[in-house]
Amino acid sequence: MSPITIAGKAMTAARFIERNVATRRLEIPAVGSHLSAAIAVAEGHVDADGGKGIGLADAMNVALAAACRTEAIFTSDRHSRMVRPLTGQKAFRLLPDDM
Repeated sequence: MSPITIAGKAMTAARFIERNVATRRLEIPAVGSHLSAAIAVAEGHVDADGGKGIGLADAMNVALAAACRTEAIFTSDRHSRMVRPLTGQKAFRLLPDDM
């Protein structure tokens, strides 16, 4: 198995996209402005889940929730319990579980 994990490959891809959005080689209007925040969240949780870290999708959910100023996320993914909202709340409200 390669020393680069799936999470590592996702981060490499995210950095590639981020770099190309910054240089205007790519345009991702709906997500581009949140990608840097998602990368920072993922990098801040590299030791989560027994060292597996959190995935880029989980990190993007955190960034998008912050942009929407909410702590509620519709998901069944257990990784969302490992991270805290960027908006200051103690924890995410995971729907539908926390209804």
